[in-house]
Amino acid sequence: MKVDFERVNMISCGNVNCYVIRGKSGDILIDTGTAGYRNEIEVWLHNYNVKLIVITHGHNDHIGNAAYFAELCGARIAMSEDDISLAKCNISRNIYAVGVSGKAMKKALFKRMENAAESFDVNIPLKDGMALGEELGIKGCKAVRLDGHTKGSFGILHGKDLYIGDAAMNHKKPSFPAVCESPAAARRSLERVKEISPERIFFGHGQPIEGRGPEYRNMFVRNIL
Repeated sequence: MKVDFERVNMISCGNVNCYVIRGKSGDILIDTGTAGYRNEIEVWLHNYNVKLIVITHGHNDHIGNAAYFAELCGARIAMSEDDISLAKCNISRNIYAVGVSGKAMKKALFKRMENAAESFDVNIPLKDGMALGEELGIKGCKAVRLDGHTKGSFGILHGKDLYIGDAAMNHKKPSFPAVCESPAAARRSLERVKEISPERIFFGHGQPIEGRGPEYRNMFVRNIL
């Protein structure tokens, strides 16, 4: 489906997406990409006033620049405490491959996992339903637990927009995460996405999708559940 990119602050860096939610007194950066794309992302961040970094989960392709951007922007970092140990060592927990694409991704993922990202402090432990960015003048923004891909995976719901990290992926079509720590938990999280019924969904990997009414929701659920 065609995506209306108006009012979408999306930074694509390789096959990983970062997003910015704008506020009156500062902005939220969702995920930080890999260290290899640091310079490109930093150029885009000059357009924003990032004061809070929200990490959807602890894999290196999402935390690679967390320490650097936190210092650069004077920003606090919010992430689930359940993924702190994972952020320190990505190969510390087992993951399951889902389907043929999952097997290929698992092999590539483990290569990236072997090199630890720069360590960083988590200033705000994410909790389900926690309001985010109120001090920045951002209304209607909260954390949504979407575990399964990792134990501490979270999404961010802002109005009717849902940023889901790797709770689902959209390389060719919206799909179940190709790798996950708990397939059962990942499925429950996607059921929660269905219940939330967002108007737009923003993925950590792949293009955003949007739609209106039950046709969109049925299309999304049919492809990933």
